[in-house]
Amino acid sequence: MKLTALLLLFSFLVSAALAQDETVRIKGTVYDPGNKGSIPNLMIVNKRTQQGYFGTNSGYFELEVKRTDTLIIAATGFQTIKIFLKDSILDSSKNILIALKKLEITLKPVEIFTKRDLEEIQKDIETLGYEKEDYMLQGADVLESPITALYQAFSRRERNKRLVAEMRNNDRRRELLKELFRKYVDNDIITLDNTDFDDFVDFSNVSENFMKTSTQYEFIMYIKKRFEVYQMVRNRN
Repeated sequence: MKLTALLLLFSFLVSAALAQDETVRIKGTVYDPGNKGSIPNLMIVNKRTQQGYFGTNSGYFELEVKRTDTLIIAATGFQTIKIFLKDSILDSSKNILIALKKLEITLKPVEIFTKRDLEEIQKDIETLGYEKEDYMLQGADVLESPITALYQAFSRRERNKRLVAEMRNNDRRRELLKELFRKYVDNDIITLDNTDFDDFVDFSNVSENFMKTSTQYEFIMYIKKRFEVYQMVRNRN
């Protein structure tokens, strides 16, 4: 009897451990209870994997998780919250509803940086990008030199040229981001050590298009929110 009871207990413990380690796909919708509008820059971060996922403007997201995972839900202009999945009954067939409260912030109009500094950085940002067409024959040139066009499309050397141009542009994007982040540190907007800049550039995942099209205020609020999530993910306690 004792052996049977021990075997049953062992079987139960193994089943429980396997259930916790099981990967399930969940669907969720993040919403503002006071407004039916969109959720800007919605980001869901898995604290265990430190991977971030973007939701849609309507607040919808889908991702694979383990039942013991903790999710960090963040969006520009809203309070950041943690969801402990082990406290929830996960049903992949159901849509999880998550309410986010809007932040109530009153900001006085201030000039954060001198115009000269901002204009210089902005001019550099506007020059980001490269024309892929510069590395490919176009239009009539393709008709006149089809062999050359095929060579450019498929040869390793020409592909490497395009790759080098892309890598150089990405390096410039990263350096400009780090320059902005250093100014944010100097102005007490975020707090980063010198050794963390590259890591935060990777984590914040700022697109070239957003750098070019966002206002200074929009960009700062976006980075502040990403930094808040970054700190929560890095905090293991």
